[in-house]
Amino acid sequence: PSQPDQNPAIAAAAAASQTAALAASAPTASPGSLADAPLPNTSQPSSTTPASSAAPVGDQLPPTYIDAVAAIPPKPAAPPATVPMAPQASPHDSVAFTAAWDDAHNKLEAGRYAEALAILSVWYDDASLSPEENRQLETLLGQLAGTVIYSTQDMLLPPHIVAPGETLENIARPLDIPWKLLSKINGVGPEGPTPGQAIKVLRGPFDAVVSVSRRRLSLQVGGRYAGTFAVAIGNGFSARTGSSVQFLEVQPASTMPAHGTVPVAYQPAQRSAIMLSDGLRIEAAADPGFVASTPADQVLLVSLADFADLADILGPGSQLLVRQ
Repeated sequence: PSQPDQNPAIAAAAAASQTAALAASAPTASPGSLADAPLPNTSQPSSTTPASSAAPVGDQLPPTYIDAVAAIPPKPAAPPATVPMAPQASPHDSVAFTAAWDDAHNKLEAGRYAEALAILSVWYDDASLSPEENRQLETLLGQLAGTVIYSTQDMLLPPHIVAPGETLENIARPLDIPWKLLSKINGVGPEGPTPGQAIKVLRGPFDAVVSVSRRRLSLQVGGRYAGTFAVAIGNGFSARTGSSVQFLEVQPASTMPAHGTVPVAYQPAQRSAIMLSDGLRIEAAADPGFVASTPADQVLLVSLADFADLADILGPGSQLLVRQ
C-alpha cells in the first residue's frame, strides 16, 4: 500500500497526546491490537550517500515490518490487568509459551518493554506454536520492535550525548550499526548532530534469517526480533539451507555487474545491491508481485522500500542464515 511522506515514528515522539493514547492501550490490548496508531513508513535513501551527509529528516523509519508501532509509551500509568491468550486458541497450545506470554505481559505492565520483546523473540518461528499463537505473537512482536528499536525512546542503551566535532559515523562505528539508521531514528538532517544533542543509540549488528518455505526475511538485533520482509528466493540461497553468509557491502548501481543471459521472470528495479559472501546478493524489484517471481540463482529479491530499509540496517558484522 502507498505510504504518506510523514515519519510517524518521529511524529509520535513529538505528539505527546498521540503517543499517550497509543501506549495507554498497550498493556490492555490483545496481542493483535496493542495499538491503533498508523504504521511507520518507508523511505528510499540512496545507498551511496556520502558519509558526510546524514539522511534527510523526511526519510522514514523502517516499518517494523508488518504491524509495527513506532510510538513512545508513557512511563507513569497504572497498568491494567494482563490479557490472557485468546480462548479460541488450538488444542496444541504450548504451556511454556503461555507462561512466556504471561511473563511478557507482566513486563509490559511494568513498562519494561525491551524485556518483553526479548522474552517473546525466543518464540518467533517456533514450530511448536499453533497458528493462533503465531498470529498473536507476530503481531505483538512487530508492535514491540517498533517501540523498543525504531522509536526515539531510549529502551536499549542510555542516550548518547554528542561531543563537539562528533559525527553520526563516529558514533555508529563502535556500535556496529550503520550511521544512516541512527539518522533515521533520530531525525538528524544533512547538517549532522549538534554538540550536546542527546540521540538514541543501540548496539548491533543486525542479523537476518531467510525462511525458504515462508518466503520471508526476518531481522534480529541483540536477540530481539526487529522486523520481517517478504522475499523471492533464488536457487543459490535455497541451496545454502542451514548455512550462513556474511554482509559485505552495499554496492552502488554504477558498479553492479550485468545478469548476462540468465533468464529471470522479473526486471530489476535498480542495479544497486546488498552484496553478501559466496556471490549472493539482495536486490530490489518495482513489481508488487515480485514474491511470485523467479529471481536469478544468486539473488534474494525484496520490494524497493524494503531494499532501502535493509541497506540502512545491515552492515559490517551482519550475517544472514538460510533455513527451510
